[in-house]
Amino acid sequence: MADDVIVKASAPSSVAAAAQAAAEAYAPDEVEKHAQAIMDAWMVKLTKQTDEYTKRAMAMARGEGLEIAEPISIGGPVPYPWFNVILAGPFQPLLPGGPFLPQKVIRAGEPAFMIGIVWRNPVGVNWDPTAPQANVLMAAYNLRVWLETCNVTTCGNGPDFGPINFAPLGGGFLNGFIQPINFPVPQQGRPNLYEMNLTADVSGPVGGLPFAGYATWVFNPDLEPAIFPPFIRPGVPPHWDYDKPARFLVYTA
Repeated sequence: MADDVIVKASAPSSVAAAAQAAAEAYAPDEVEKHAQAIMDAWMVKLTKQTDEYTKRAMAMARGEGLEIAEPISIGGPVPYPWFNVILAGPFQPLLPGGPFLPQKVIRAGEPAFMIGIVWRNPVGVNWDPTAPQANVLMAAYNLRVWLETCNVTTCGNGPDFGPINFAPLGGGFLNGFIQPINFPVPQQGRPNLYEMNLTADVSGPVGGLPFAGYATWVFNPDLEPAIFPPFIRPGVPPHWDYDKPARFLVYTA
């Protein structure tokens, strides 16, 4: 990727802004480049956030008692998170051929994709700075990811996408992936509402490992515009949804 594109991709403070930057940087038919630019921007942001998190966690371990890194919660010591998975999307061209922007209502039969991240804790296990980090211990593991959908309109199973295999996870603490998605064309005038979850499971190299999870945090990069607030309703900016699947509508153009 060219340096000028990297500058554009690393600057946005949200996945939505990164999508707009990608739309400006690439031609409409360059689907993979659009997707990669959006994911690269998100990886840059998550790397910076994790660096700050690591500094604060190490300060906590030294007993410096940073306010944000408070070591005691109502239930006792803060549990140590080994890894997490997060999901964003869907993205589809605003017009036929592009640009690729966040879309909660997508057209069947046209390119669309989701972006996911596997995050592994770079702080010593159980907050011990002398202990190995989860990202180091998990580097040799194989992790398998699935995107699973439910058709809310028909109350039935929807298409699943995957598996996405990291064999092995390797070094670092972030693994990103781009997954194209496509759905059956619904009846004209009867769009189908879908919900999507991301699940992850350690599949090796040894059995019996207690690692599995799903995306409890899903980033909704779409902007819900206001309708003359406060008279009807305010707008909702791109935001994180907790313990809710990604939800979107598939229609026939």
